[in-house]
Amino acid sequence: MNFFAATLESLGAKLVGWFDVGYGMFAFLARALMLLLDPATWNRATFDVVIKQVYFTAVQILHVFLGYALVISWLIITIILSTAREFGLTEFATEMAIRVLVLELLPFLTALFIALRSGSAINTEVALMRVNNELDALDHCKVPPMQFEFLPRLIGGVVSVVTLATLAGLVALLLAYLSIYGMSMAGFEAFTRTVAKIFDFRIVAGLAMKCALFGLAVTLIPVTAGLETPKKLFMVPVSVLRGMMRVFFAIVAIEVMSLALKYI
Repeated sequence: MNFFAATLESLGAKLVGWFDVGYGMFAFLARALMLLLDPATWNRATFDVVIKQVYFTAVQILHVFLGYALVISWLIITIILSTAREFGLTEFATEMAIRVLVLELLPFLTALFIALRSGSAINTEVALMRVNNELDALDHCKVPPMQFEFLPRLIGGVVSVVTLATLAGLVALLLAYLSIYGMSMAGFEAFTRTVAKIFDFRIVAGLAMKCALFGLAVTLIPVTAGLETPKKLFMVPVSVLRGMMRVFFAIVAIEVMSLALKYI
C-alpha cells in the first residue's frame, strides 16, 4: 500500500513538474510575441542583434550544412531509385524521393543540426548568464534581456531552420532530377509536373509551419531551460542535458504530429 501511494505521489509530482515547465515555456513565448509586435522593440540595436544571430546560426555553417544535405540526399535518392527499379516502380521514384526527402527527412535533420550546434550553445550561455548574475546586471543597466538576448535568438532560430531547410530541399530536388534524368532536359516537364502536384498550398503551408515550429523548439526550449538553472555553477551541465532532451522530444513530437495530420 505504501509502495502504491509513493508511486502515485511520484507520478503526480512529475505531472506537476511537466505542467510547470510547459506553462513557463508558453508564458515566455507569450511575452516574446508581445515584444515582437511592439513597434518600440524594433530599433537599430535590435536589428543588429537579430542579424548577428542569423549569421551565427545559419550563414556561418552554410557550407558545412549544404555538404551534409548533399551527401544525405544523394544516399537516400540512390536507395529509393535502386529499390524502385528492383520492384518495377520507377515511375513513382520521383514523387517518393521528394516526399521522403524534401517534406520529411531534410527538415527534421535540419532541426537536429541546428539544435546540436546552436541550441546547446544557447542553453549553456543563458545558464551561465543566470549563474553569473549577468541577467540581473543587464536589468540593472536598463538593458532588457528579452529584447536584446532572448527575442533575437528566437527569431534567428526560426529564420535559420526555415532558410536552411528550404536550401536543402532545393539541393535535393536538383539531385533527384540529375539522378533520374541526367543532364538531359527531356524529363523537365514531367519532373515539374510532379513537383507541382506535390507542392500544393496545403503542403507548402504545412511544411513552412513545421519548419517554423522546429526553429522555435531549438531556441525557445534551450532559453527557458537555461533560465531555470539554479545559481550554482555545477548545475549548468545538468541544465544543458535537460534542455537538449526536451528539444529532442519536441522535435520528434512535431514530426509525428505532422505525419499524422498528413497521412492518417
